[in-house]
Amino acid sequence: MTAEGSEQPWGRVLIAGGTDWPTNGQKNRANAAVTDLLAPHILRSICHVKVTKIIAGSNANYAVALDVHGVAHLFGKLPTGGLGPTGSKGNVPHDQPLHIAPHSAGLAQDARWVDGSVGRSHFFLIDNEGSVWGCGNNVAGQLGLPISPEEPKLVQIKGPWVSQGAKIVQVSTGLTFSLFLTDSGQVYAAGSSEFGQLGNGTTGERLVKAGRMSYEVQTPPRQITEGLGSKKVIQISSGSQHSLALDDEGNVWTWGHAGYARLGLGDTKDRLVPTVIPQYQAGNEKNRAVEVLCGPTSSIVIDRHRLFHIAGKWKLSGDGSAGTPHTYFKTIENLSCITTLAAVGGCTHFITTPMEDGKTMTIGWGQGALYGELAFGADKMKSSTKPQEIVPLRGIDVIDVAAGSFFTLFLARPTDELSDLPRYPEHVESADVCLVCNEFQGDDEVQLECERCDEPYHPGCLNPPLDGVPAGQWFCPVCEEESEKMGQPGTNSNGTEEVEDNLDVKEAENSQRGESLKRKAGEDANVTPKKVRVPA
Repeated sequence: MTAEGSEQPWGRVLIAGGTDWPTNGQKNRANAAVTDLLAPHILRSICHVKVTKIIAGSNANYAVALDVHGVAHLFGKLPTGGLGPTGSKGNVPHDQPLHIAPHSAGLAQDARWVDGSVGRSHFFLIDNEGSVWGCGNNVAGQLGLPISPEEPKLVQIKGPWVSQGAKIVQVSTGLTFSLFLTDSGQVYAAGSSEFGQLGNGTTGERLVKAGRMSYEVQTPPRQITEGLGSKKVIQISSGSQHSLALDDEGNVWTWGHAGYARLGLGDTKDRLVPTVIPQYQAGNEKNRAVEVLCGPTSSIVIDRHRLFHIAGKWKLSGDGSAGTPHTYFKTIENLSCITTLAAVGGCTHFITTPMEDGKTMTIGWGQGALYGELAFGADKMKSSTKPQEIVPLRGIDVIDVAAGSFFTLFLARPTDELSDLPRYPEHVESADVCLVCNEFQGDDEVQLECERCDEPYHPGCLNPPLDGVPAGQWFCPVCEEESEKMGQPGTNSNGTEEVEDNLDVKEAENSQRGESLKRKAGEDANVTPKKVRVPA
C-alpha cells in the first residue's frame, strides 16, 4: 500500500535471456543455450503474484521481485549459498524462487521490503521503515559491516544515519563498494576506494609487496561531504567502479573510475570526489536532469526534455566503443523520442516511450548480447547496435524494466494482450479432469485452466460458481491462496518464507486432492478467467 492507503501499481513478471543460471557467462554452454529465451515469457512461478518492483543489476546473474505484500522473490545465481537451499551454492531456479518475508529477517510482522539493489556478489533490501539489510561478499567491507569473507544471511546495516534518525531510501552497488542515500539527501559510502569510488578524496593506495598495491577500505559507511557540500541528493546509481548522483536542482555529480571517459567529463582522469557535470548545470534549466543510471562502463542521464544521453563505452565497435567512447554525454542516433523509463544491463539498454494511441512502446539495443536478453524474438538477431522496438512486447503495457548481465525482466500490467504471451516453463504436469468433482461432466463442458499451474476447474464447481468464461487471466483458488499467504508467518530453516509450490508439490492422485480443493475453490472466485480446456 502507498502512504495514502491506495494499492501500489503492480504487474506480472516477464523474462527473456539466459535462464540456465550456473552456466550464464561460461564459454562452454552449448547444451544450456537451448534454455535461452529469445522473446519475453511470463514467468510462471510468480505469475500469480502482484509484483510492484523488479530489481536486477548490470553485473548480476540473479534478480529480485517485490510484491504488494512486501515479500521479496529471488532467483538466479545468488551471491551467497546461505540464502538458498542447503547444498545449492546459491543457485535458485526461476521455477522455485526463494520467498523472503521481512519478518524472517527479524522485522515486525507488518514490515515490507520496498526497494533494494543487487551487485555481482552482494545485495541489499530496504524495508518500509528506512532500514537497509545486506548479505553476500564483504571482503572489502562493501556491505558496510566489519570486514569478513561473506555475510551469508541478511543483516541490518547500522550506519551513522541510524543515530541521526535518518532513513535509507536508496542503495546502489558497485563491484566492491556501495552507496547509501538517506531521506535527507545525504550520501554514504562503504567498501574499496581503489578508483575513488567512495568520494572521500583518496584511494589510500600503498605498496604492500613487490608488484602488489593495496587500497583503503572504508567501513562502516561514511558520509560523502566533499563536492556535494550541502546539496540534497535525490537519486544515486553505481556502475562497476563509478557512480552518479542527482540533486534536487537537477545537477548531476560523478566520481570514481574514468576509464573510457565514462564520467562524461571529457577525459579519463579518475575523480576522487563528486564533480558536477557542467553539461547539466549551466544554461536553460530545461537541460537539467531528472534521472541518472550507470552501466558497467557507461553513464546515462535523462534530461528534463526526457531525452536519453550516454557517456563512456557502451558498444564493442564504432562510436561509443572502447576506441571511440563518448567523452561527453550525447544522444544516440535515431533515438529522439520521450523516455518514460530506462534500464541498463551488462551490454543491453532499454527505454519505454509513449505512443499516440496511449500505449507504450518498449525499445532495446545492445551490441554483444548473446542470450536473447534483448527479447527481439526467435527469428530476430540477438544483438543490435541501434535502438529498435521489441516487437513481441507490442501492445503490452510495460511499467518497469530490470536488466541483468545475461537476462532481462519486464513488469507488465495484466491485460488480454499479456495473457497471449507464452509462459515459462511452457508446460507443467496437470490433471485432465476438474480438481473439484474429478470428472468432465459432459462432452460440451468447458474447464477453466489456471494460468499458473494449468490445473482444470469447471466454472460451476467454484464457489460461488461462474456462469461463463470471461476474458483475461484466471488463477485457481490454490494459487490465489498461496499468493495471499506469502507474507504471513511460517519460515524454513534458512529463515526464508516457506510457501508450498503447487507446481512442484503434487499429491499422487487427483482424488486425494479433491476434498481440500473443494474447500479452497470457494474462497476467491472473483477473478477473470481466460484459459479453457474443452474435452475432445
